[in-house]
Amino acid sequence: MTNPWFRGLRAARTLGVLLGGAVVLGSLPAVISPATVASSTPLASAEAGAFALAAETGEPVEIIQQRTEDELVFANPDGSLTSESSVQPQRVERPDGSWEKVDATLERRPDGTVGPKAAVVDLAFAAAGSSDFVTLGEEGKSFTLSWPTPLPEPVLDGDTAEYREVLPGVDLLATASVTGYSYVLEVKTPEAARSSELAELRLPVRAEGLDLSTGPTGGLQAVDASGERVFGGQAPKMWDSADSGDEVPADAVPASGSQTLPQEAPDAGAKVADMVLDVSPSAVTVEPDRALLTAADTDFPVYIDPEAGMSKSEWLYVSSANPSTEFHKFKKDEGVGRCSADTIGGIYYVCSGSPYTNRMYFQFSTDGWKNRTVSKAVFEVYESFSFSCTKSTVNLHMVAEGGVDSATNWNNRPKDGDLLVDKSVAYGRGDSCSPDAPPSWVLFADNADESNENLTSSVRRKAAGEDPIAFSLRAADEGDPNSWKRFRGDNAKLVVTYNTRPSKPTGEKLSNPEEKTCTTDNTKRPWIRDATPRMSVTGTDADSYTDGTGQNLTATFRVWDQVDGRPEVYEGKDGPQNEGRFEREIPVRELKHGHGYKWHAQTYDGSTGKLKDSGYSEWSDWCEFVVDVEKPDTKPRVEPVADEADLPAGAKRHFTLSANGNSDSVFKNDVEFYEWDLGNDTPTRKADPASLGGKATIEVAPSTFGPNVLYVRSVDRAGNRGPLEKYFFTVDRACADVLADTCAAAVYGLDQTSGTTAPDTSGHDRDLTVKGADWVAGNNAASDPADRALRFNGTTDHATAASAVHTGQAFTVSAWARPTKLDQNISVISQAGSQGNGFNLYYSTAYKRWIFGRHVSDTADSDLVRAMAASERPATVNKWVHLAGTYDPVARKFTLFVDGEEQGSATVTDVWNATKGLNVGRSQYGADWSDPFAGDIDDVRLVPGLLSGTEIFRLANNR
Repeated sequence: MTNPWFRGLRAARTLGVLLGGAVVLGSLPAVISPATVASSTPLASAEAGAFALAAETGEPVEIIQQRTEDELVFANPDGSLTSESSVQPQRVERPDGSWEKVDATLERRPDGTVGPKAAVVDLAFAAAGSSDFVTLGEEGKSFTLSWPTPLPEPVLDGDTAEYREVLPGVDLLATASVTGYSYVLEVKTPEAARSSELAELRLPVRAEGLDLSTGPTGGLQAVDASGERVFGGQAPKMWDSADSGDEVPADAVPASGSQTLPQEAPDAGAKVADMVLDVSPSAVTVEPDRALLTAADTDFPVYIDPEAGMSKSEWLYVSSANPSTEFHKFKKDEGVGRCSADTIGGIYYVCSGSPYTNRMYFQFSTDGWKNRTVSKAVFEVYESFSFSCTKSTVNLHMVAEGGVDSATNWNNRPKDGDLLVDKSVAYGRGDSCSPDAPPSWVLFADNADESNENLTSSVRRKAAGEDPIAFSLRAADEGDPNSWKRFRGDNAKLVVTYNTRPSKPTGEKLSNPEEKTCTTDNTKRPWIRDATPRMSVTGTDADSYTDGTGQNLTATFRVWDQVDGRPEVYEGKDGPQNEGRFEREIPVRELKHGHGYKWHAQTYDGSTGKLKDSGYSEWSDWCEFVVDVEKPDTKPRVEPVADEADLPAGAKRHFTLSANGNSDSVFKNDVEFYEWDLGNDTPTRKADPASLGGKATIEVAPSTFGPNVLYVRSVDRAGNRGPLEKYFFTVDRACADVLADTCAAAVYGLDQTSGTTAPDTSGHDRDLTVKGADWVAGNNAASDPADRALRFNGTTDHATAASAVHTGQAFTVSAWARPTKLDQNISVISQAGSQGNGFNLYYSTAYKRWIFGRHVSDTADSDLVRAMAASERPATVNKWVHLAGTYDPVARKFTLFVDGEEQGSATVTDVWNATKGLNVGRSQYGADWSDPFAGDIDDVRLVPGLLSGTEIFRLANNR
């Protein structure tokens, strides 16, 4: 069993695992790999093996199949899981499945381009002589920015490529990250700043599989065909090289920590200007601020900075020194707290002579965390420097509302919400402190002794809603110079221990016996006629194999009575079993007629101990239903339109159907619709009244003359069917001479001399297709030499056509036959259903006489109903005989005529229509054809109505 959450996460990464931030890949706990445990389901086997090894060793074991660029997942000895999520990818998976530490250091490639050694995007800076300045791509989607002219050979310095003098006095500095790039134009002199070529910077662009535009934060945005954001950047800015101008006393100890390079971000005293980015399908354009470029107090170099990349997580800092400037995804480390000066222990420390305050923000995605029940959360951030050796307190807050992005700065920073955890620390001054205080990870975790610390519960709440988790890192006392500390941003981690509870059950169905969908809509909730319906749901769990053999789920179903107000009338379970469909039938006597009920289901994964409460899924959506086990108690009333009584066959008639006093014990007249049909005692045609229990009008066009039967029954909302009403009426003949060919459904004179088709002379185009039979002299050939017939060989010869009559309505069939042998059953004419015959005119060796009959039902091995010839009318070989059969739907009677005289009759109980075709010279039994005719057949006629004995006598005597 695979892990659905993991599959979904990997699918999302196809747009770029730039969705996360980098973490240095260090030593790991034990690792379980595909080779460690063999199974047909690699992920499941690896997870099972990891838990088994963790239980054996008492140590966490990494589940290697769940490793991603920005997350590690560990199986713990107690059955829980631990996830380490980083704000930036920390590793890259190679094609062979191995992993490599991310490294943005640039290297030259064989094609001359320059790119990072190990990144999660496809990034290339231009080779010498190329104008394709930068190409950024992921999974076949990419865009390329071009410089207007060919670029010089780049000078490489770590993660930065320097293209010198791309314009007079202007260098182009391109910097790689593991998720994208940034670049700045370094305008080195006032003369260069006045160049008209800097009035507008227009870079040609082309894209494959991406649409480029200006994003919501004002930076470059690239979206794919589905509308998903693949790459994006912050709004472009420019700044000069002015610093704070502080004069530090000679005896002061520097206390700011490492310094940010001018091209990376503006100093506290720098002048900063925003630029507007314009994106078209063919170019990306920015217009530098001319006032900043040409001002007399501008300090050169001046830097012009756009960027592009992407991450599902964020890190940044904001500074009161540059309140409108964004410091998004800063490199290395930056400060938090008050950057000022102070004397501590007789030593004068200076961070800045122009005090300012910084805060940091970190944001993590919780996509796919909905079913994680978090039992512990730890935020880890690396402190690289402290103002002094004296500890000060750092607070970790949850951002109150929303989150942070590339547009966040000091002026628009979000409000801090709850204080989650605080830590008193001073790392990073090394051996200048006693004891040594080297740089170190700071772990923010709930302290059991401090009841107000709520990191875990806050993360749990965010995970449940799959809301981004945004932390604010700030000094507890932002007025205290000793609060200044520096932290790295790109390797911060959120570590959570959790159990993935089963997913909320889905696919709720109620079978009764038909399958009903789930709803709480009063107008759509199902009505059921079975007081023991079966409830079913689909249950799944991402933690598929936590015990080494397969994690089983148990589903609990609960049912409430909405009429009696009882809190619960039934609880039943199904399982334990692997994920899939779970079902439970409500027992007899639990449900009452006329009551409404609701039910839902929950699954449990068997977790025990402290994980037990996290082993339960959400309850499924509510499903409602109403029980109605009473059938309509009266036959419906059928009323014809009076002036349509004398209409002939084929004419449209109208009947009004009504409930006729039906009264359910609870719901009264609850007839929802009527079912009706002609000649079918299992009617399926539907007639809907205008309102519940009302009347409905149907339109009927009987195709048969003589007696007809209209079958009608009432049906309530639960599908209960009432007693069947059989309404008899007579239809006049549509033609004056009932024996005329045009009054028949099909007529086959069989007077051809050759060919494989016998025409239907009734005008209904039901021609016979002849297979193998020969054309010979007919029964009347002595007086009419043109009279012909078909001769069948008693083995394979036969002829077929479309079904000609409705075998549930009145019909007559006749033919002349001259058998040449009687040692086997021989069929003259039949009409087939799926498994049996709607009628069959044949000779039986068992009864040694002619029979007109049918199968009771259209099923294999169905019994036969037979109307047989009298014993004084035996069949004779080589002698013509006239055979006819009629069906009266009112009496449900089959009658056989031999040579114009009535022989016998039989009644049927079931009514059905054979629609699979007319057969001359054979019949159907089950899936096989049988009773091949041996001899001659002539003048086959099928009439859509009941001929009288006199009319059949005329046919037999050619009158």
